[in-house]
Amino acid sequence: MDWIPVLKICIAFIILALASWSDWRTRMASDTYWIVMGTLGLAFLGLQIFQDGVSPLYYLFLVPLAIFFYDIFWDRPSLIGGEREEMPMALYIIAFITLGTLVAIFQTGQYLWQLMIIPIVILIIIVLYYLDIVKGGADAKALIALAVLFPVYPAFGELPLIHIPTNLAQYMFPFPILVLFNAALFVMIFPVSFMFYNLVKGHARFPVMFFGYMTRLSEARSKFVWTMERVENGERKTFLFPRGDDDHDEMLDQLEAVGAEEIWVTPKIPFLIPMTISLLFSALVGNIFFYFFS
Repeated sequence: MDWIPVLKICIAFIILALASWSDWRTRMASDTYWIVMGTLGLAFLGLQIFQDGVSPLYYLFLVPLAIFFYDIFWDRPSLIGGEREEMPMALYIIAFITLGTLVAIFQTGQYLWQLMIIPIVILIIIVLYYLDIVKGGADAKALIALAVLFPVYPAFGELPLIHIPTNLAQYMFPFPILVLFNAALFVMIFPVSFMFYNLVKGHARFPVMFFGYMTRLSEARSKFVWTMERVENGERKTFLFPRGDDDHDEMLDQLEAVGAEEIWVTPKIPFLIPMTISLLFSALVGNIFFYFFS
């Protein structure tokens, strides 16, 4: 059995578990977790290139990948608009020149395009974050770090149980995207939980009962929740999908001013927890979609 996939899973699980504990307690997770995971991913990728016995020029791929990865943790002005800095612009020029050189040298070489799936997945995750599909910055950074650590599925022994049908399949549905997909499925247990909780409490109001629960306004000030109610034109209105950028305390003050004592809220789900569970499930069970093509 290859020990590297097992080691990668152990590393990812430990880091995600520690970050999940922080996410549960504070709804925040330090960038240090993802920097460590991504850095180890770069080291493993260099080891993989060595073990595969390909051209040493492929080590150059680590340069643009490192630039793309570490840049997400660099607090600086955007390259697009605003004040520009010469250093990040120069680094990106180096990154794209390096990628262009590798493409010119290897052209249609399969190995290069297998490596290219990593920056492609990073770009997909960034797009999902800006589309608000991936909600938290820590969640997006965790997925990006997983993309660097797992350019291919971590197969070892007879695992995952659902075998990868073809080598191409794992690049069509990359492992970090599978972790995100399965984590989203696990989160679906919350609407069912909300429904039963609200039925027991006698708060059977459709459809809001599937998206949150009622709590005392005073308690909502100290909980990790988003308010599902706002005051508009002097009246309370309920929204299924609260805006995370709203001023939570200000909204509570407005609700209190109109006499609200109990309000609908939805919890700030620490998504790193289902993501940690999803990592193990995805590594051990595999991609459910592959079952239908095997």
